[in-house]
Amino acid sequence: MGKIRICPKCKEPKLRNATNVSGWLAPNLFECSNCQYTGAFFLEVDSEDYKQFKKRNAEEKDKE
Repeated sequence: MGKIRICPKCKEPKLRNATNVSGWLAPNLFECSNCQYTGAFFLEVDSEDYKQFKKRNAEEKDKE
């Protein structure tokens, strides 16, 4: 079970380092390739928890 980083804006695991020197000369900044969020804040969850979250969201959308 691994940890994955989730974008706080779109709730997708598509974060990457925003710059090459993040965490060395500058604070850690992450950029989402899905919604273009850029910031230091992210959610970190277990991969199994994320799968359950996505499954629940899909079921809720099917009900609507």
